[in-house]
Amino acid sequence: IMMVIPEAWQNAEEMQPEKRAFYKYQSCLMEPWDGPALVAFTDGIQFGATLDRNGLRPGRFYITTDQRLILASEVGVVDVPDEEVQFKGRLRPGKMLLVDFKEGRMI
Repeated sequence: IMMVIPEAWQNAEEMQPEKRAFYKYQSCLMEPWDGPALVAFTDGIQFGATLDRNGLRPGRFYITTDQRLILASEVGVVDVPDEEVQFKGRLRPGKMLLVDFKEGRMI
């Protein structure tokens, strides 16, 4: 996923040299996909989602008190009473949401 939809790395001065080298190498192999896109993926054990590096497609998520993760491009796709919402978040351009179902936690 990081190869196909990289974060904006060229001008990120605070990025670690190893990560910058990874993106530089991958850019020789494949042109980045700039979206707009909200891409979700899973292997059955982990679930992840990421936005394109321009952040043109929104990605909002709730974690409920009964440990459900609800992710959609818009708020309100599923009605969840406020008292059941434990955490609200949003995906950021080039960043990734990753949940490990086996460990029962967000990474």
